[in-house]
Amino acid sequence: MYQRILISFIAIYSLNLKAQSDSTKSWLEFEAVYSALPWYNASGGIETGFVYIDNADVTAKINFDQIFNLKENLTLFVYGLGNHGGRATDLMGDFQVASNIEAVEAWRIFELWFQHNFINDRISVLAGLYDLNSEFDVLRPGTLFINSSFGIGAEYAQSGVNGPSIFPISSLGVRFSTFVGDRTRVRLAILDAVSGNPNDLTSNEIHLSKKEGALIAGEVSVYTSSDFSEDERNVDRSYVTRRRKVGRQHDVYKKDKINIGGWYYTSDFQSMDGSEPEKGNSGIYFGIQKYIPLDAEDDYIAFFGRYGIANHQINRYGSALSGGFVMSNPISGFDDNFGLAFSSGLNGESFQELQESSENAETVFEFTYSLPLASWFLLQPDVQYVVNPSTKEELDNPLSFALLIQFSIQNL
Repeated sequence: MYQRILISFIAIYSLNLKAQSDSTKSWLEFEAVYSALPWYNASGGIETGFVYIDNADVTAKINFDQIFNLKENLTLFVYGLGNHGGRATDLMGDFQVASNIEAVEAWRIFELWFQHNFINDRISVLAGLYDLNSEFDVLRPGTLFINSSFGIGAEYAQSGVNGPSIFPISSLGVRFSTFVGDRTRVRLAILDAVSGNPNDLTSNEIHLSKKEGALIAGEVSVYTSSDFSEDERNVDRSYVTRRRKVGRQHDVYKKDKINIGGWYYTSDFQSMDGSEPEKGNSGIYFGIQKYIPLDAEDDYIAFFGRYGIANHQINRYGSALSGGFVMSNPISGFDDNFGLAFSSGLNGESFQELQESSENAETVFEFTYSLPLASWFLLQPDVQYVVNPSTKEELDNPLSFALLIQFSIQNL
């Protein structure tokens, strides 16, 4: 396994150097990130023990507007994803998935899309294999954390036959995005409701059918900072574990924001109690992020919170609540960050009636510290404690320790 990783990384690095050697290739943006996540469950859960999790992201964006001197932005984005397949969940027994790079062992094309922007990027149209969570239901301070529920809400992530179009399997669709006025961004996406093949989690199969239906997602983001400007992009790449992707940086704002979003599947779903199929598999969510400057050096403390609900007759979780804070540069001289957060997934009424446990919520607490020692090398120790894992009374609360080790190369 380690020889394969080393050979892959050397090959990627060689390709990157070749791309960098020719300064005329500004039309090509390239990045490769290898994330290793050794994980130890010290107590509780299903069993104590160690597991090794890893993730390789190789992305490239071709800017056709640079090649053909076009006035409007036209790009092709390709994202290759590889996973070793270690699972912290097998040790901890949690439902929310403690590691956001946990996936079955596979190499796949995760995203492949064209995007055309108009009117100085105020209107954007995208089509292809698309990671919904790259733009929808994102609170920027939450991207520091490793638990999956801080990337996308637990009630949203559970939805669909094979999950929505998010890591590690995306689906085919279109996404529209526009700014309304100076502070409000509106997004709408229509995607194949079934990502890949539910019977083969290594597959990125595309199969469109009326029976499987579509996932319709919408979101409105309102930027409330008094100094917000659409032309001011604040890109801090020091602590993003799964969103370190070329092609995303122009959408990242380190500013106060309110998110209001919702999702709906057009197909029928089996009800939780096994009765007649149900229509209306849907949910809504609300999120907020707030940045408080600490000094003139752009240091800050950021708070975030999110609450979402889902149809409890179809989905296990009827609602989910999360929140936390992140502080930048707590140690002078380093571009480091630390954060503390929690996420609670609450069983819906229908699931609670079926399960034998009296517990109705799983809550995870996470403390993490991100330390970039170089532009290409990051260390991030992480501690997670889960209360009522999978709301099973027979499982003790697990306490786990992990260390994210991340290498990156890029020609940006």
